[in-house]
Amino acid sequence: MKHRATVLCLRANRILLVARSNGRWALPGGRCKAGEPISAAAVRELVEETQLNDLALHYIFEFWGVRTRHYVFAARIPDDMEPVPSHEIRRCRWVRAKDIQSAWVSVSTRGIVQVLFENNSPVGPARQASPLRPFFERT
Repeated sequence: MKHRATVLCLRANRILLVARSNGRWALPGGRCKAGEPISAAAVRELVEETQLNDLALHYIFEFWGVRTRHYVFAARIPDDMEPVPSHEIRRCRWVRAKDIQSAWVSVSTRGIVQVLFENNSPVGPARQASPLRPFFERT
């Protein structure tokens, strides 16, 4: 099973999605390098893909996909910071959480957002590591 650090970037009830050329939209993130702490992978991938840095990332839960275990982190993005696609990412876009279900996104992205915004009750292969509601009500 692959291990992936996934970052949920939030701003005013919107979620940041990224995409490769002609690829589905997804949450920023990527695989951990050998021996790399998952939190370090989350920071590295976010900077590589969006050039967003110096952000506090908070680990919130794990989500199991068919072949990938996602370690999901969350960050609030200030209004004065804008993502810039870089590395293998070609597009960045802010989307309302309620629009994720109808957007062309990866299956894991849809599942992660569903867990977070539908009564905070885990659906399918997910497990909470901390209470989610207080974190997201402040966005």
